[in-house]
Amino acid sequence: MITSIFALVLNLSVVQLATAKIHHLFVGNLGLPASIYALEFDDQELTLVNKRNITADSSHAWIAFDHSMKNVYGASLSAKRISSYSVHPNSTLRLDASLNATGACFNQTSAFVLPSSHPPYFAYTGSWAGPNGCGMAISTHPNGTLSNVTQSWKYVNTSAIHGLAFGPEEKLLYSADLSADKIWTHAIGEDGLVSLVDRYDLPKAGMHPRHLAAHPNGKYLYVLMEHENTLVEYEVDKRTGAPVKELQTFSLLPEGLVHNFSREVDTSDPTTPGKNSSGYWSAEVMLSHRNSLLWASARANTDTDYVGYISCFGLRSDGKIRELLFMEPTTTTGGIANQVSPAPFSDEWMALSDFPRGYVEIWPVMNLREWEGVTARPVAKVEIGDGGCCANTIWYD
Repeated sequence: MITSIFALVLNLSVVQLATAKIHHLFVGNLGLPASIYALEFDDQELTLVNKRNITADSSHAWIAFDHSMKNVYGASLSAKRISSYSVHPNSTLRLDASLNATGACFNQTSAFVLPSSHPPYFAYTGSWAGPNGCGMAISTHPNGTLSNVTQSWKYVNTSAIHGLAFGPEEKLLYSADLSADKIWTHAIGEDGLVSLVDRYDLPKAGMHPRHLAAHPNGKYLYVLMEHENTLVEYEVDKRTGAPVKELQTFSLLPEGLVHNFSREVDTSDPTTPGKNSSGYWSAEVMLSHRNSLLWASARANTDTDYVGYISCFGLRSDGKIRELLFMEPTTTTGGIANQVSPAPFSDEWMALSDFPRGYVEIWPVMNLREWEGVTARPVAKVEIGDGGCCANTIWYD
């Protein structure tokens, strides 16, 4: 194992130096116990360890840093509130606020929270699992602690919002409406409040848009379809920023395989039926630090011997998807997670979390400079077998 790891390091074509070789991360729990774990990754020794178990306000389906990285916000599927923690020395967290969902979101839970990095520093969330989908804009105190629900709004009765993303300069808010098969575009005003711009109806029911990402150049929106196991690239309207046309669609499962919960079949045999993706549901799409890579993941939706898959796409400078660079199997199924978390300081590193197997892995990208033979493999792993880990991972430094 040690020999293979050092061989992998020698194949890294780009070594991007960070200010310190020790990087700190937090990962939340999807289920009980209600915990957040503080991790340390050594990018020289290639070790990932759990340094601290922090008791949380509830189990958080999603955690995110505020603009200053001095606060962590948590969305919960088990509690009808959003939590706010301040970050203290030695990777400790202190619960400072726990805000109940109010207004249009009264009695609703959430799977995602999106903090802004521009004044006046709001956090946005949408309700999951629905129905009667809603959104909230939450103001913050000067120190970053969540203050109060300043605005709430409805989508449609069948809505359930699973993912959110900002448009360029955070003047737009995109919502992935998984249950209603819609993509919503809201404008964000200078006061942090939102107003509806457009509703894009997907061409067929059951595509289930789960998460999305917008390129900062403002030309393209990338939407991951959970049920279709595809990544769709959309052109956006130059004036409104809303998606207007599907440009490219990419499968997030490997070609030539039939997945039918019992076996994997090579479809090069002409008697073999076409690929069946019913055993999979795709999870996540994220841009890399320099917006040159686009990560996406697919999960096996039962805890079988199947594995999930990680795809990485190369982008042109304007954001258009140029090509699929690689698709690699994950260590296990991915279950409910397979959350990809690119490092915020380098395109080289990505963290992958798994539930219900309960682990976080670090994957480096190899041969990135040449754009030939680009791939990634896990080099460090920490097991957290508490039964509730792991949701998404966030990098502190």
